[in-house]
Amino acid sequence: MARAKKRSKRKRGGGRRIVVAAVAVALVLCGASVAVGVMNWFTRAYGEEITDDLRIEVLNGTGESGVGRLVARALMKRKVDVLFVDNADRFDYMETVIVARKRKPEIGSLAEMIGCRRVEQLKENGNVDATLIVGDDYRSLNLGLGSVSSLSE
Repeated sequence: MARAKKRSKRKRGGGRRIVVAAVAVALVLCGASVAVGVMNWFTRAYGEEITDDLRIEVLNGTGESGVGRLVARALMKRKVDVLFVDNADRFDYMETVIVARKRKPEIGSLAEMIGCRRVEQLKENGNVDATLIVGDDYRSLNLGLGSVSSLSE
């Protein structure tokens, strides 16, 4: 009879261990879920990384001094490899344009990420994957430049 009681106590103790283990696993999963959510929030709040495999050039098509450098810095914070910054062929671009030099899916991701509505395909250029021609709408792009008031820094 004494043996039967010991066995039943062992079974109850074993059941408790399973419950404690299940609760521990649930807490770990909840913690991981919260961590992923926080990381996603920080990414949205402070700028998403586009890709480090995309090499682009940034051309200022606004005529405003320093806009190309400003946009290039914002892109580099998102891990875009900006190889070259210069002026565009003219300064009357009303809208920002991405000129795809190579067929890479990251170019479409870049356009979507920054909110650029115009993407054009031109023949290949060996140095860069795409050219970003900055237009007068640069403050409305998703680069965190909406509050920029002076570029003379």
